[in-house]
Amino acid sequence: MLRILGSPLPASGIVPSGIRLLGEAGDRGLLYAIPAQHFLPYRIAPLRCLSTSERQIERDLLPTLRRDYAQPAVCIAEVGGEATPVETCAGLSGTPDAMLGTAATPLLGLAPNGVTSVTAQFLTAPARTVRVRHNFYEIVSPSLATTPCGVEWLDASGSVVGSVAGCDYFQAEVTPMRSYQKYVTQQLSTVRADVGTLVGAISAGNLAEAESDWLTAHLAWLDIGQDDGAYGCFGELGAEIDGTAAGLVGGTASPQFTGFHKIELDLWTDGSLAAAAADTATLQQLLETLVAIPLGTELPVTQAGVANWVLRPHEILEDALRDTLTGDDDYGSGTGLASITADVAAVRELLGLLAPVLDPLAPSLVVRANGQLSAVLAAVDQTEINGTWVAVSDLPALARERVDAAVGAALETLAPIPDLLTSTGNGALVT
Repeated sequence: MLRILGSPLPASGIVPSGIRLLGEAGDRGLLYAIPAQHFLPYRIAPLRCLSTSERQIERDLLPTLRRDYAQPAVCIAEVGGEATPVETCAGLSGTPDAMLGTAATPLLGLAPNGVTSVTAQFLTAPARTVRVRHNFYEIVSPSLATTPCGVEWLDASGSVVGSVAGCDYFQAEVTPMRSYQKYVTQQLSTVRADVGTLVGAISAGNLAEAESDWLTAHLAWLDIGQDDGAYGCFGELGAEIDGTAAGLVGGTASPQFTGFHKIELDLWTDGSLAAAAADTATLQQLLETLVAIPLGTELPVTQAGVANWVLRPHEILEDALRDTLTGDDDYGSGTGLASITADVAAVRELLGLLAPVLDPLAPSLVVRANGQLSAVLAAVDQTEINGTWVAVSDLPALARERVDAAVGAALETLAPIPDLLTSTGNGALVT
């Protein structure tokens, strides 16, 4: 067994002709690649040399040790650095160890032939990409306390040819997700109260007040995060509460067309308080059904639930661009631009909750996104005439282009969030 500065190398059957200098480590030590015929995750000691308790452990581990011992290995050894010398090995079969850490250089590794650069991911720092030289790469993280948790191998064109997944953001996302559940609960309470106020205005026969109260209630609903609520997690019930008539047989005459937009049609297009009263009663029933369902069912704090939730900052505005800024969800009120302001509020709520997780990974993203959301609101403000909302269909071309451009810029900034926060954490090789 080869010894480096007195320490045993965790491999045997060293191939001396294959040893080569890789380069200099961060602490000025020299790094060597050392091929070996056998991998030794643990030393196999003769049973006679062990205590009684250790013998049983050795017997239990022996099948695994023998299997690992049959694997060829590659080792990286550091000689002459300022930090404690490091000798570490990884088997060449099975799941490869793409990252080999040392105190002086937090990320060392060997990549296959054809890999020209690698990108390393960190839980608490932005990803870093470095070139591969003689199949070797070295990444010094911004903080020596930052541990890498995944790496992608890239070819000369920048395409990913393989990766070792490892970053698991799930635990970091649990707290903001639970805070969002509380936010949704509070928001649903506000929506129910606002719909109750709407019922009173309709009962009093006051059309103008009913229209104003409808808008207040509708914006409170949109503050949750999507027209049919919380990235569509409310399913068919959400669609009944705030869906459109698109795709329904009979369109707006369909019995399945219910909720906020049906009441909007009653008030603004038909001017019928009687129809609005019946449809608002239906809306109240739908909301009562919704709040009776445990929120954890609709917004589960699971790997899949959180993965869906982190899509929402982008999807909220994407839905607004597709449905609201086309006028497709306007049934007479002309308040689509008011809806955009609620969508912006929902995105900001989500960004605020996710900021502690996002900031270490993309330090400028949340700040930049909030600035662009302010630009969206400024573009919307410029469309108002004497404090009155203008329907999207009635906007002058230039005003419409300004709003579309502002939303588009924010969407571009928000798009990477799901990729930044995707939980992998399985350590599996992906090719």
